[in-house]
Amino acid sequence: EWRMCDAMTVIIEGTIIKGFGVANKNIPFQMPHLVRQFPDIKNIYPGSINVSLEKPLRILAYDYTTLPTPWWDVDDRNPGRWVSERFGFLEIKLEYPLGGPTHRAWFFDCHNSAYHDDHFRFEIISEKIDNLSNGQRCKVYIEKSKAQE
Repeated sequence: EWRMCDAMTVIIEGTIIKGFGVANKNIPFQMPHLVRQFPDIKNIYPGSINVSLEKPLRILAYDYTTLPTPWWDVDDRNPGRWVSERFGFLEIKLEYPLGGPTHRAWFFDCHNSAYHDDHFRFEIISEKIDNLSNGQRCKVYIEKSKAQE
């Protein structure tokens, strides 16, 4: 468990929010392509956690950004078509619930997403976390060299 709270870590509280449901439909189709490029995420749960942070956060550097990656879009708005997209991953620690354990996780930046340029709303991928629910508070821990408040 990682609880470093020093000058090298940005710590921001947030709230779990409802997403559009797109990632939960598409991540199972994207995963084989993403894991081939970034094996660190091979054990993540095939869905995302949407978080609204209390303060804006600007990502300065990702741990990894994929090449343009083709995947089959199963979203209801554009069913049944190939899409090519880049994905950025930044490793973080997610404390959920507040005061609870920290989980190894990643900000999952889908470059075609509405969240791509939003400094408050982020998608997170991680191992399966039980009892996640919208409206619950959480905390993210990010290396200061990778992000800026």
